[in-house]
Amino acid sequence: MNIIYNIDSSTGLMRLQFKKNVLDPLGDNKDIFEKYILPILAMNEKFCLTGSLSLKLLGFEPMDKVGDFDFGLLDTFTEEEYNAIKNFFQLYNTKEGYEFSERGNIPVNRFDPKAHMWQLAKSWEETVNDELARSRHFKMDIFSDEMIRSKDTIVIHYDDFPIKLIHPSITLSYRMRYALDIRSSTTFKYWEKMKAFMDNAKSYYNQIRAISKMYARVHEHNANVEGNQKKIDYIRGLIDRRNHNMDDFFSKVFEETLDPFSLILEKEREKFVKQ
Repeated sequence: MNIIYNIDSSTGLMRLQFKKNVLDPLGDNKDIFEKYILPILAMNEKFCLTGSLSLKLLGFEPMDKVGDFDFGLLDTFTEEEYNAIKNFFQLYNTKEGYEFSERGNIPVNRFDPKAHMWQLAKSWEETVNDELARSRHFKMDIFSDEMIRSKDTIVIHYDDFPIKLIHPSITLSYRMRYALDIRSSTTFKYWEKMKAFMDNAKSYYNQIRAISKMYARVHEHNANVEGNQKKIDYIRGLIDRRNHNMDDFFSKVFEETLDPFSLILEKEREKFVKQ
């Protein structure tokens, strides 16, 4: 689990926070995340972190290398916002291409409001020592296929900065869609990923239940601090209902599908793990 509780000593309010050094296994990508991705998230509150990095941060996948940084949107992305981020961080649009002019080949600067995604990237040279330099690069994808609902996000703090992450079920549902769409060149890659996921799905449900309980506890604690009894009663009712639904799901999927002998072994294993 990459998430812990944290309480603000001045207000008494609780929040969920990533453990220290959670990004260390990313190597150079940690530096890119802190220098570019975090400021980009701070620059526009419409952004929500999606894709493989959101799964890794929440602990559903190993924290190893990251390819592209994926963003979803909570509201419509405008040309002004596009240009502000692009110009401030000196990014280029990978789909714009180049056009010839008297000044030579220069990037085309066009914003397509109907695009289903925008791909921005940055490349630069970094000095290692007097004799050696290395090339650095990262790419970010901003998806606009559909707007993300606030209730489908999970807010976790990275130090003092709140990061909105998309609920893992949505990322996985997109992966399954890609796995079943033979028009895509990535079909087999996602098919392998989703097969591995389904072969070990129980760990996912156990972990998402743990995160949901932590999230609910934070809301209940903060409602108590604020003295909002109506909100407290609502949250407790929500917790009870979700626990009942999850237990019912487990009994139907993971118990009824097992033969009696396997079920006994599974229950014994769970007792051992909990000790």
